[in-house]
Amino acid sequence: MYKIIGEIPARYGSKRVKHKNLRLMNEKPLIWYAIQAAKNSERLSEVYVNSESDIIGKIAVDNGVKFYKRDAKLATDATTSDEFNYDFIKTTKPDILVMINPVSPLIEGKDIDSIIEFFLENEYDTVIAIREEKLQAFCNNKPINFNPHSLLVKTQDIPPIQICTWSVCVWRAETFIKSYDTIGYAVFSGKVGFYPLSMLKSVKISTEEDFILAEALLKHRRKKEDEKV
Repeated sequence: MYKIIGEIPARYGSKRVKHKNLRLMNEKPLIWYAIQAAKNSERLSEVYVNSESDIIGKIAVDNGVKFYKRDAKLATDATTSDEFNYDFIKTTKPDILVMINPVSPLIEGKDIDSIIEFFLENEYDTVIAIREEKLQAFCNNKPINFNPHSLLVKTQDIPPIQICTWSVCVWRAETFIKSYDTIGYAVFSGKVGFYPLSMLKSVKISTEEDFILAEALLKHRRKKEDEKV
C-alpha cells in the first residue's frame, strides 16, 4: 500500500485578493472547501494544511486535518511550488504527494480519487489537472493550435489547448526529490500526465470576479443537492 498524503498549501498573504484563503465564501473560509474535499477522499492516507500561519493552522486542526507549519522563508511571493513541496516531502515522507489547491473550491473528494487512480493506472510520476479549451489560441501573438493563413478551421476540428489549473497535482515523491536534488526543480518531473477537469471544477480564485463566480456556483450546487434530499 502506498502512503498517499494530501497537502493543502495556504499562505496567509496574497496580493490580488487579500488573505483569500481566510475569506468567507457562503459563510465558510475558502480553505474549508479544500479541507472537506480532502477529507472526503477515500485514497488519502493523511491530510495536512501546509502554511506559515497559525491562524490557518487552527482552522486545519479545528476541521480535523493536520497542520504542517512551514518556515516563513517558504511563504513569500517568490517561493515556488518546487521549494515548498520539496520541504514538505522531505519531512512527511509520502510515497505519493497529492496537492489540493485551496483556490479551487469546486473540487470534491471524488475528483481527487479519480486523479489518483489515473496517476496509478498509468504509472505516472507527475499528474497536473488541466482544463481543455477548443478555441483558436495565440501566445505572444503567434498561433498555437491553428494556421491563420488558411481557411478558418472549425473549433470542433482543432486540437484543444491545455491550460494548467493546478486544482489537484500528484507527484511520486521519490522522483520529485531526485529531480529537485539533481537539477533544482521538479514540478514536471519524470513521466508526466495531464488530467482534464470540467470548466466548473476548474474555477480558480485569483480575482474578485472569480470569488463572485465561485460563490454563485457553490450556491447552485448546494441548491441541487438540497433538491435531491
